[in-house]
Amino acid sequence: MNFKRTKGVLFLCLIFSLLTACSYREFEDSLRQELNNDEDTHVNEATVPEQTEEVVEEETDGEEDILFFIGDTIARGGVEYTLNDVQISENINEVGLDKVGFFRQNPIEDNGDVESGYKLVTVDVTVKNINYTDYELRTDPNLERDKPILYIEGRVGFKDDIEDPNGPFTIEHSYFSEHPPIEQDLWNDYSQFQLDHGEEVEATVGWFVPIDQLNEESLYYISGSPGRAEDYQYFYIISEGEIVYRE
Repeated sequence: MNFKRTKGVLFLCLIFSLLTACSYREFEDSLRQELNNDEDTHVNEATVPEQTEEVVEEETDGEEDILFFIGDTIARGGVEYTLNDVQISENINEVGLDKVGFFRQNPIEDNGDVESGYKLVTVDVTVKNINYTDYELRTDPNLERDKPILYIEGRVGFKDDIEDPNGPFTIEHSYFSEHPPIEQDLWNDYSQFQLDHGEEVEATVGWFVPIDQLNEESLYYISGSPGRAEDYQYFYIISEGEIVYRE
């Protein structure tokens, strides 16, 4: 009698295990299908505007689909970015930079030469905080600091890479002149800086860019890169190896 009862229990366990396995496989299949569908429905909304001869008379509020050039200002989120100059260098000494201040990839020889296959692209910008306040400063009354923290706009991209259906693909900065000291959080806050309302700072931002692409494609300095791709705005900075100025 006990033997029959044991066989019955084992049989029920076997049935339960099979049903559970089937159910779990169905769950895995459903999850995998959902992930595949998400990948299939990815649409890159980034579109670089065509070049226009229209002069930008006023700052934009982020809704106008136009290109910006050296001398222009992009205003968004209470912060203004004015592009003052662009340089293309083969040696960091040409633009007065120190190797110690570079972050991330660092293809720089001891004499300051940029390694073969790359050039250093730098932009000089003026960043002005009109009325931006970060979330932590707005919500924490016990915060020790009294100035907002900003993050430098730190990405450039080639037109084809930005608009790639699987993109956008961009290049992250390797140099920011206003970075905190390395002793402060071991570079984790490299892109951060504090700027009070009404204050402005002159900054240099730099990237190591492949020469082959630089000589053949258009390069853009991106505003709003931490946000949605469809909201990007662009400074048109290099075309086929030459710095771009407004016509």
